[in-house]
Amino acid sequence: MPNWSRDFLSLFRIISWNTAKRLKRIEGQISFLEDSKADIIALQEIIPSTEKVFKRELANNYPYQISSFDLAVDKSILNKKRMFGELFLSKFPLVPQNPKNVNVPWHERILTVKAKIDRNLLTLHTTHIPPGSSNGWIKVEMIDGIVDHLIENKNEFPVVLCGDFNTPKFESKEFGLVTFAQNLKKNGQPSNKKSFRGGLGVDWDKSERSLFEKLRNHKILETFRQLNPTLFEAYSWSFSRKGKVF
Repeated sequence: MPNWSRDFLSLFRIISWNTAKRLKRIEGQISFLEDSKADIIALQEIIPSTEKVFKRELANNYPYQISSFDLAVDKSILNKKRMFGELFLSKFPLVPQNPKNVNVPWHERILTVKAKIDRNLLTLHTTHIPPGSSNGWIKVEMIDGIVDHLIENKNEFPVVLCGDFNTPKFESKEFGLVTFAQNLKKNGQPSNKKSFRGGLGVDWDKSERSLFEKLRNHKILETFRQLNPTLFEAYSWSFSRKGKVF
């Protein structure tokens, strides 16, 4: 990371948040974001109504604003399962990148910009990976496209990927990452399902795992695990299914 001072990077602050299209709660979300004093804000699961409010209310502190809706060529397809977008709000100049540079099926779910900070350029990606429970192998195609893009372009600029990945199912000190394509044996050890959502469980497991393991093999590191190497009980979101909490 040439020409980037450690002191500056220690002060540089990005907040990533899936806002869950909650227009009724947007005043509280905006208040929290203002109090955070982040340099760049990355929001997922926005819709046109929340995008408009976030941009307007945060414009004074974050004058540089780009959403995936701004870059969409055909807005008519952005409905139902594809109604959600991504939004960057920044104190630094942003240059949007062509969404089609990343080989994914739903381009509105990955937003890429270059941020100019002092004399340095930083590539920022934010994404909302569709959940597999309602979108099947679209989730795998999204992950694979993003991971391949990061690896292919890892030497171009310093890069940050943030967002809502809808994975892993959980993580444990004993067995590491457990993906949605895995079951737990009676002894607690995970094993791949033979088939999963119409495909091979091993392929689904490999894709989810690539965000944490394949990227790491290419020296693209997971920040949380770097800072918290033993905090395996932490989670950012939970849900219930058939009486179990994930």
